[in-house]
Amino acid sequence: MRNGGLPKQFLKLQNKPIIIYTLEKFANMVDIDKIIIPCHGAYVEYMEELLDMYHIHKVERVISGGNDRQASLRRGLDTIRQLGAVDDDIVIVHDGVRPLISEAVVRENIRIAKEYGCAVTVHPVTESVVVTAGEQAGIEDFKKRADTYTMTAPQTFRFGILSQTFTAAAPEEYQGMPLLDAAMLYAAEGGRPYLVKEQNVNLKVTTPEDFYILRAMLELEENKFIFGL
Repeated sequence: MRNGGLPKQFLKLQNKPIIIYTLEKFANMVDIDKIIIPCHGAYVEYMEELLDMYHIHKVERVISGGNDRQASLRRGLDTIRQLGAVDDDIVIVHDGVRPLISEAVVRENIRIAKEYGCAVTVHPVTESVVVTAGEQAGIEDFKKRADTYTMTAPQTFRFGILSQTFTAAAPEEYQGMPLLDAAMLYAAEGGRPYLVKEQNVNLKVTTPEDFYILRAMLELEENKFIFGL
């Protein structure tokens, strides 16, 4: 998304940055105690100003993130450890540009992570799926739609499990596949993430089209009572 260099989480909808919509969701959940924000180093001060402006009080710290998602998560875990986290504490990892997350999905993530150690939010696909590295597909490349999901967010772990995952010499890929998030890394090291299946729209803003879809969804959320929803 071309936005003049401004990170997309700071783009405004209805005069409010996307990241604030996301943070408000978590700040208003009784199950959430503290929030840590790994942020691009050049925007840490701006992020802190936004927190004051919109009165987001559960944010414990805004820290400078790393060069990629995994490095930022490592820094977040280090901060959580410094704040006195114990192994059985629950850590929820979420995208700042996914403001439509539902509280029910977060609660289910927490429940599963407490019981099994790791929960990953997924969304059932609605289209048929083909997986192939080539330009042609055989019947074996078509996958059963009922058994196919897209990974969304959040991903939720007991702190001890997530910390151990990142303590190991973390590989960057598995059989040629980049390990782009914590759940994939955990699985590559032998873990078995449990799935939390969501049905609601949990859009991640990546493209200009996503931005306008999000605007429409936020307007719908704010006006549900008009439609009797």
